[in-house]
Amino acid sequence: MKLVKARFERTEFGGQMVETVKAIDFYLEERSHTSQWREPEKYEELNKDIDRLFAQFEIFRLAVKQFYGVEYHFTRTDDYFGCCTNDGEDFLFRFEREKKSGKELLKKLEKFEELEAAANKKDKAYEAEPENTEAEAAFDKAYKAEFQAMEELLNGIVELTNGQIDTETAKKMLFTKRAELKKILEKAMN
Repeated sequence: MKLVKARFERTEFGGQMVETVKAIDFYLEERSHTSQWREPEKYEELNKDIDRLFAQFEIFRLAVKQFYGVEYHFTRTDDYFGCCTNDGEDFLFRFEREKKSGKELLKKLEKFEELEAAANKKDKAYEAEPENTEAEAAFDKAYKAEFQAMEELLNGIVELTNGQIDTETAKKMLFTKRAELKKILEKAMN
């Protein structure tokens, strides 16, 4: 039987194989952001899910080898994931990853700084008039916006570094080494 790759993904079998490979990649990524020591239950659960998915993939791999005579393997890099032959030359399917860049994080940092300044201004106004409920509400609203921007920035740093910098470390960098953080993000733009 001849393997027509363009049609393969549209078959029920091929579609399920693709979904299994996407799930493997997702769970491997999720596990890379989970601490084995701080979240042992979640880490163990992810390992079980990954083992189950690889068992499913093995069935698909053996069936493709039996039907088409080609042995494909799961592959995963920083740039892509999919199924390819051992030599990496022939892909059954391949999914490119979105390139991560410091430019987006630099924009998030700038947004955070703007919201931080606005929240500080509202805080001073509220401190000057602690009985003013409008000033209190304005400060609360500004602080919530600042906090949300900070969360987005910290999550972006964790994602850009593939979890090598955790949320707490990113937060420390933001509040104690901001100038250095900006320089790192500017370098990551290239």
